[in-house]
Amino acid sequence: MALGADAIPSFDALSAGYPGFAGLDVAPENEAELNEPYIYHFLDGNASIARLLVRRLIPDAAPGHTMNDIVLAALDYSKLDLPNSFIRLRLNSTAVSVRQDHEGVDIGYAANGKLRRIMARRSILACYNMIIPFLMPDLPEEQKAALRLGVKAPLVYANVAIRNWRPFIKLGVHEVYCPSAFFSLVKLDYPVTLGGYRNPRSPDEPMILHLVHTPNTPNRGLTANEQCRRGREKLLSMTFAGYEERIRDQLSRMLGTGGFEPSRDIAAITVNRWPHGYAHAFNSLYEAETEGPKPYEIARQRFGRVAIANSDAAWDAYLHAAIDQASRAVEDLNGV
Repeated sequence: MALGADAIPSFDALSAGYPGFAGLDVAPENEAELNEPYIYHFLDGNASIARLLVRRLIPDAAPGHTMNDIVLAALDYSKLDLPNSFIRLRLNSTAVSVRQDHEGVDIGYAANGKLRRIMARRSILACYNMIIPFLMPDLPEEQKAALRLGVKAPLVYANVAIRNWRPFIKLGVHEVYCPSAFFSLVKLDYPVTLGGYRNPRSPDEPMILHLVHTPNTPNRGLTANEQCRRGREKLLSMTFAGYEERIRDQLSRMLGTGGFEPSRDIAAITVNRWPHGYAHAFNSLYEAETEGPKPYEIARQRFGRVAIANSDAAWDAYLHAAIDQASRAVEDLNGV
């Protein structure tokens, strides 16, 4: 949920396996998930999912046929937007206006510094759902209000390449949870061997560390959405140098007794800042269960020839939700 502990319902903490609930049983479906090994993992996260989808839609865009050969496949970007292709994928093109008339959907978008227009019989908006009221001002007011509730949570993933991981072996750890530290989670990267990539086997080999930071704001009467907005300000105001200083300080204090020296052992750092990270999730501390349609069901309703997708449409940040919502959005347009 990318929120602090003071903004998380106790039941959700129990379901996620956090301590402090001795004697209380986790729901069977959550128990199964907690015990499931995390083995379905691409080295580049969900990027390989997108690459697989593109290759399936436009086979000439990349060689190969399996999830193993997509990892090293080089995409041919010149094949994505050919005039005679049945499917065209146009990069660096940002939709700015979506309007309907009796002929279809009039879409305005910005590309290469110019505003352009295209007409479509039907359209699916799979963007950040909260911007849809600005793209499509003709939406009903109730639907606009529901869409505006989907405030995303800010999130930071930092990757640190270290020259070896002997300090982790010496200290006997592979993952450290630090609820009061700047980075709440520090762990060795998942041991994935796939499609020409081999994970490090010896502690003398280089390794990637995965660090997680959520720019939280203490509750103090703020709703989860208000905390996310405050957190976004924090995230955007912090420089890379600030993140680097925090990384070096925390790893030094955490791993120093195992022989870790930041100036010697850190080879590279990347900081992935997502001001709009995780999709909004239902939070019983701030949102009441009500009769009738849920807010996200109102938000994702088809509007004429336009359907709405993205994991935002399910209030669920994960890939399976995005797939489910894509399928539902296509069904919404059947017969339209």
